[in-house]
Amino acid sequence: MEQLGRAGMVANTEVIKTTGPGRREQDLVVAATLIGSHSVQHMYARGFLIIIPQIYANMGLAAIQVGMLDAIRQFSGGVFSMGGGLVTDRLQHRRGLFLGVSLGLMALGYLLVGLAPSYMLILAALSLASAAGSLWHPPALGILSQRFPERRGFVLSLHRSTGNLGETISPILVGALLVAVTWQTILQWASIPTFLLAAVILVFLWNVGGPNLGSGLTKPRSMGRQLKDLGALFRQKGLAALILLAGFRGMGDRGLLLFLPLYLAQDLGMTSLWQGIHLALLTTAAIVCGPLIGVLSDRWGRKPAMVMVMGVSTVISGLMILGNSGIILTILVALMGTVMFSVNSLVQAAAMDLAEGRQLEGSLVGLLWGTNAVFGFFPPIILGALAGAFGFGVIFPYSAALYLIGTFLAISLPHLKSSDLNSPSA
Repeated sequence: MEQLGRAGMVANTEVIKTTGPGRREQDLVVAATLIGSHSVQHMYARGFLIIIPQIYANMGLAAIQVGMLDAIRQFSGGVFSMGGGLVTDRLQHRRGLFLGVSLGLMALGYLLVGLAPSYMLILAALSLASAAGSLWHPPALGILSQRFPERRGFVLSLHRSTGNLGETISPILVGALLVAVTWQTILQWASIPTFLLAAVILVFLWNVGGPNLGSGLTKPRSMGRQLKDLGALFRQKGLAALILLAGFRGMGDRGLLLFLPLYLAQDLGMTSLWQGIHLALLTTAAIVCGPLIGVLSDRWGRKPAMVMVMGVSTVISGLMILGNSGIILTILVALMGTVMFSVNSLVQAAAMDLAEGRQLEGSLVGLLWGTNAVFGFFPPIILGALAGAFGFGVIFPYSAALYLIGTFLAISLPHLKSSDLNSPSA
């Protein structure tokens, strides 16, 4: 009886720890840390796009070689996202470790890019940086999804929004710094604060990654069972269509992001600073608009929000084919920023709806990123070849066509609501 009493006291203590008032405060602190740190992860990715024209000019690269830079980033990031998603779901109590290691290795990779003396070594270092950076999303989005299931669309969009904040700051900052220092110096010095932040996350979030109380899983799950549970999600209507939508949207986004700075530099003769300003415009409005779209998806459903975002993106990118210079292009780029990247967060939220209660959040995020890599590996190379033949302005019809396909895919999605999906299958 005494042992049973002690066991009961322990169980009650655990319930108090996880469900009492302190749990809400802990959730908010964890969310603030994850969401805030995400901006640094995206500062690297977006700032590097302003560095690419410098590498292009200094090393005398062909446009197709620029496409390979993005292709290798997509491939290495996608492969490690898929593997990382499976591992983080199996080791949920170590997700804080994955987050700190992700930032630290990403900083090391970009530091090596800044030290690399040749194009091939840059490719190798870039693959390390991208692979490490991709390990952030499965544990981070998994933790946020589990802790805020009722506001999933808003919280995941807010996480994306701080990424947009980093993406808004870094192109302007890098563009301004390039006036005074080399791109290698920027990457070398940027690693210092990132290493420090990685250390802080390792210490502060070390024990934060455990699964939620009441997740429905009472004992460890084998890898075979985990893969079987993941495969079972494909029997639910909608997941395959979500993956296709994310793939086509990602192809359009990456083409626009990768070659827009080169178009501005080579075709319009803009300085690095103005390139950075235009790239920042693609994310400035998204800082606010992204979470608002996430709130709408929580209230209206994921499908209407995705159809709206894809339709607006298609119209704006179509107008860019005609208004591809001067103030008109600047305005259109800023308007694109209102809906840029929102689809990714909405797709992730919809996928998390499907995975509710199964502890498959990391696996699904990894799957989405991995399939995006499959979609995204060859298009930058193909687009690079097209740009070499027809000029960098080819990015506008290319993106418009992909966004149009994505719009039809969004319309074809089933009408799924999170409330219909929250009970796991037996």
